[in-house]
Amino acid sequence: MPTVRDHSVETLLHRGSTSEVWAATRQGPSGFTAPVALKTLNDQCAAAPALVRAFLDEARAGSRVQHRNVVATRDLILDQGRYWIELERVRGWSMRTLLAAVESTGVQIPIPVAMSLVRGAADGLQAIHDAGLTHGDIGQNNLMLSSDGQLMVLDFGRARPHDGAAVDTRGDVVELGAMLDYLIPHRRDAPIALDAIIRRAVDPDSARRFPSARAFETALDLVSMREGWLVAPSYVGAYLSDMLGAPALVAATVARPPAAAAPVAAAAEVMSARAVLPRGRGGMVGVGATLALVPHVPTTVTANGIRIRR
Repeated sequence: MPTVRDHSVETLLHRGSTSEVWAATRQGPSGFTAPVALKTLNDQCAAAPALVRAFLDEARAGSRVQHRNVVATRDLILDQGRYWIELERVRGWSMRTLLAAVESTGVQIPIPVAMSLVRGAADGLQAIHDAGLTHGDIGQNNLMLSSDGQLMVLDFGRARPHDGAAVDTRGDVVELGAMLDYLIPHRRDAPIALDAIIRRAVDPDSARRFPSARAFETALDLVSMREGWLVAPSYVGAYLSDMLGAPALVAATVARPPAAAAPVAAAAEVMSARAVLPRGRGGMVGVGATLALVPHVPTTVTANGIRIRR
């Protein structure tokens, strides 16, 4: 088994165009061990000084943020001339897997589940902004679903300081709003307020968008409380397990992998089961009832592959 300083490298989690992510175990004194993920540049990119500098910038940016909805950057390791970033190892599913399941089955994610996921990610995004950073690449490749029901932001490869006026953090909120729009494409029975929130989040005019991720999250909180859509993350995790199967190790991937994730084979069968949801005024059902499964028909597509309904 190869080693990187005090880490035992185990299995490859992801190979992208510039980097690789491996599952590993950090070894400590007196039998101490801790599961982690290790990210490194591939052999070709590790020989390019500009890419190495960018990799180091990514590590520095990630280390500035500590939040439950952000994959933690824990250490930067130099071993035999190669840099490795030690990351929190997450058990769950990639957002690509969830979207592939939605695409293949035509099933709508329950509004409380979608709202809970995006509200959590908005909280993590605000932590990134509070650290003086703009993420710059919020999308399905850089969001992962943990088994405890949290949507987590990862990959600081495009993160930039936003001290200057030229960098606007509202662009990050646009992508997160687009993700929510994709997850809740049919809002005929939902309150007008939800549609207004999503449209404001993705408004082409930056002056009309939410001024911050916190403002976006607060708006989602208010409508969720009013409509009875607040659900515990444990419920969200259980729902995702039912839909996507047992959670697995998820790589903190480099953005833009070369191929889309394969659809989940059993998703259609799983989603024919009952969904138990709280009652609200926005067309949601009561406990023990069955949620109507509405076909998913997205339209336009953004640069990150997230569809926005118009």
